[in-house]
Amino acid sequence: YADKIDISSQHLLGIINDVLDMSKIEAGKTVFKYTDFSILDFITELNTIFHSQIDEKNQTLTIIKENIRHEWVNGDQVHLMQIFSNLLSNAIKYTQEGGEIQLLAEECESNSSVYAKYRFLVSDNGMGMSADFKDTIFDPFTRAENSLTSKIQGTGLGMAITRNLVEAMGGTIDVESEPGQGSCFEVLIDLKIAGDRSVSLSS
Repeated sequence: YADKIDISSQHLLGIINDVLDMSKIEAGKTVFKYTDFSILDFITELNTIFHSQIDEKNQTLTIIKENIRHEWVNGDQVHLMQIFSNLLSNAIKYTQEGGEIQLLAEECESNSSVYAKYRFLVSDNGMGMSADFKDTIFDPFTRAENSLTSKIQGTGLGMAITRNLVEAMGGTIDVESEPGQGSCFEVLIDLKIAGDRSVSLSS
């Protein structure tokens, strides 16, 4: 009974937080706090957060880092964590036991000396979604309703919050998906290059 109460209270807290986040976004009251952080540490932290959930479903999470030339950037780490936590949480929820999830972080070519361009992919081989639902996934309070998803808890706000946060930080988010084939979310975002944190051991 205590476990059931704990699970239910966590679910209720999640719903309340989603509603409050959406209300803040719609009212233009979301506050962004920019600090220096390491992209590589950020990815490691995501891996740590979701490690136990991945293990519980016997899934595998593959992390790929490509061409990271500017490790240290300046951005809102808390809201970026919220974005990718939403994407990875969904990938785990909507992917079967033993499924495969992948997180790719790639620095793209850029002509800017101030901003670095990053491309993030969160992909899975889970249940995927229909073309009709794919067109509305970023709308508030929308969820895919079928026999497979009816037992999966959610408010239908996570993706709306995610898109609003990405766009508020000047980025874009897109999704490709096929029913039964899985989904792939792509986030493109420019992050300000932070000061060089590398330490020369020879000096």
